[in-house]
Amino acid sequence: MRTVPALAAPRRNVGKIFRNEWVLYFFVLPAVGFTFLFNYLPLFINVIAFMDYDITKGWLGLASPWVGFKHFQKFLTDSEFPTIALRTLAYAGGKMVFTFPAPIIFALLLNELRSQAFKRTVQTISYMPFFVSWVTVSSLVYLFLSTSSTGLVNNIVQALGGQRTIYMSKVEYFLPLLVVTELWKSMGFSSIIYIAAIASIEQQLYEAAMIDGAGRWARMTRITLPGILPAVVILLILSAGSLFSSNFDQIYTLTNPVIRTRTFVINIWGYFQGIQQRKYSLGPAISMFQSVISFLLVWLTNFASKRVRGTGLF
Repeated sequence: MRTVPALAAPRRNVGKIFRNEWVLYFFVLPAVGFTFLFNYLPLFINVIAFMDYDITKGWLGLASPWVGFKHFQKFLTDSEFPTIALRTLAYAGGKMVFTFPAPIIFALLLNELRSQAFKRTVQTISYMPFFVSWVTVSSLVYLFLSTSSTGLVNNIVQALGGQRTIYMSKVEYFLPLLVVTELWKSMGFSSIIYIAAIASIEQQLYEAAMIDGAGRWARMTRITLPGILPAVVILLILSAGSLFSSNFDQIYTLTNPVIRTRTFVINIWGYFQGIQQRKYSLGPAISMFQSVISFLLVWLTNFASKRVRGTGLF
């Protein structure tokens, strides 16, 4: 029996494709430039973490003396490092406990709404805070928690018979404040992925379940949740990298001189060491160490997912 040779894949003319689709490439050019400028180009500057960088010796300071891992050893042996590292894990872990499941629950609740008009309205309103800057959010927080007559929270507490409290000067309120503001700002936008995953589930599964007598709770737990589980696992793996990092914009804008030294996380500590105290080599060293730990956390989470579920992100 004579075999038929496989057809070779047609060769694609890259130049012709570019000429035909140059408008699309033109529109994507700003995004590519932005990514290169703010994500890839700074990677080359990390070389100063291995130097005693002198800003007077040129832009890259390549004439500065090489010192190896001196700056890594310096901050790892600093007496403040264990406390700051544990605080970073506590803040990131505390936020993740609440902010990771919240978009999932929100997407499931939206999926149960019968009125499509009301559902779209709720979705639109929930997305809007994501586009508000952290500077604006922190200003609103300071306004609401103020002890003056404009402080809405203290006005309510006083009306209920309580005493006015300077919430922004107490460390014990800082983590709850991080959780609440993160939920308000990102929950709606983060739910988009889960809403899209729910929309991709076959409707025949729901129809068959209804014929078998399954209620709304049973359909949600037996069909919807398993249907979005792959998306949940992928986002959980990606979120693991944030356990040793923090949202710099959020913490920097919400903290103040009264509690700053007691709310230092690694990002903020690296900023004050590297920029304000002009230890230009120490700041990149802290950042590189944090990035390596975040990568290892993602890799370990992906490895655990492969062992438990048989699938992972990579």
